[in-house]
Amino acid sequence: MTEPQLVWNELDPASVTVNRIAYGIGVAVVAVASTAGGAIAVFSGLPAPWHWLLPAILVAANLWLLWLAIFWPAVEHRNIQWSASSVGVEIKRGVFWKHRIAIPWARVQHADVSQGPLARQFSLGNLTIHTAGTKHASIELEGLSHQVAIELRDEVIRQRKAGDVV
Repeated sequence: MTEPQLVWNELDPASVTVNRIAYGIGVAVVAVASTAGGAIAVFSGLPAPWHWLLPAILVAANLWLLWLAIFWPAVEHRNIQWSASSVGVEIKRGVFWKHRIAIPWARVQHADVSQGPLARQFSLGNLTIHTAGTKHASIELEGLSHQVAIELRDEVIRQRKAGDVV
């Protein structure tokens, strides 16, 4: 028996922008904290060469984090795909370590769609599929269009209802 050909879908492109903003907020917090820490270290009388080396290290680390906040979301976006078929949902993700998660309809317990304030501004949603079992019993797919997340949740419910035994 041949396996049905899967159609792979990408996340909503707006998820790149949302992740850049979220990572940028984190970078700003780290930058403020490291600037304060560097200032305290410099003015506390560190011996040479630490009075100039420590701030240089902190600036380099903050620039690296800023680079990651700008470029990493696009790399991550290109490496996440999902597919729904008559068998279940499959998710491929990972830049360096590749993961392929298969969720058969028979193992699905229920599905949730959620939105944070930033995702809501960009009409994005997160789909969480809860499965039977204890370890890794829920799988989250973040960065879907809110409408697609709702439709996929409804498909999960339809498929689950079709497989229910009374």
